[in-house]
Amino acid sequence: MLVVLLVILVFLWWLIFGRGGGSSESSGTATPSPTAAPTGSASPTAAPSPSESPSPTEPIEILDCDDKDILVEAQAELAIYPVGSTPQLILKVTNIGTKPCRRDVGPGANELKIAVGDYGLWSSDDCNPSQEEDVITLDRGDEFETQLTWDGRVSEPGCPVDQPIVGAGEYSVVGRNGDVVSAPSGLRLE
Repeated sequence: MLVVLLVILVFLWWLIFGRGGGSSESSGTATPSPTAAPTGSASPTAAPSPSESPSPTEPIEILDCDDKDILVEAQAELAIYPVGSTPQLILKVTNIGTKPCRRDVGPGANELKIAVGDYGLWSSDDCNPSQEEDVITLDRGDEFETQLTWDGRVSEPGCPVDQPIVGAGEYSVVGRNGDVVSAPSGLRLE
């Protein structure tokens, strides 16, 4: 009877500890399907967490720039040019807002002018009446720059070729993008 009791105890011990019961050693050596099943069932509960946060990978809708978020600057490449030369003019459009936005920076939206006070002598729109659009995304602080050459002459719509050359004096370069107009910057012809 003692032998039967001893066999039962050994059998119970083998059932509890020998088949992957409680110790980490046993569960490591016993890799049958009972331990694989809980691991497999734990995996699906972990899988939803990456799909719960798709917002960083979802595309963010970028809206058009408000005029208040745009800074327009215009200037000549040099401060002084000889009369009859062809000054290089620069127009810059900068996103000064707090987020990325879309802005038309094509020829139809931009204009550069040469003026004396409020009187306009030359306009890029006279010689390039294109309405072509070029909508780009400007990140916060991004700057778009374009340049063009002024032929040093007065202009009229249609850009007739027989216009007079502008004489010596102090002039202003003014730029525009959409409805946003730059502050004037100086240009001297001598």
